[in-house]
Amino acid sequence: MKSGSGDDPFAETDSDPEPEPDEQQDEVMDVETEPADVETAAQPDIPYKFRRDSVKQDRKQRPIFIRPEVEERESTFLRHLEDAVGEDVYKTDALEAALVVAMDNPDLVAEKLREWGYDWEQSATSR
Repeated sequence: MKSGSGDDPFAETDSDPEPEPDEQQDEVMDVETEPADVETAAQPDIPYKFRRDSVKQDRKQRPIFIRPEVEERESTFLRHLEDAVGEDVYKTDALEAALVVAMDNPDLVAEKLREWGYDWEQSATSR
């Protein structure tokens, strides 16, 4: 008999083989295939670095203007971070982390702004 009109339309086929995932996808897939009734509190949180498909995922691009002397420090900053965490660090992650640390420490940012001249008139007149 010819293949086609007489075939079982409900028969399962393996015509679409699954692509082989890389290591990171394996880790994510293992978590996704766990039973849904497992309590969330019992599962460890998956770090942001491993929950995303790319470094730009869920991020908005924001232009930032920096002076040359700040830009020159960037590569040294990244090397120090990589030494501290023991692995390569995306520049996007490093700069966002630096911004979050600054937001968590506004007094440190205010101190730097004063060095740059903010609050200069007030502090000069109060002397």
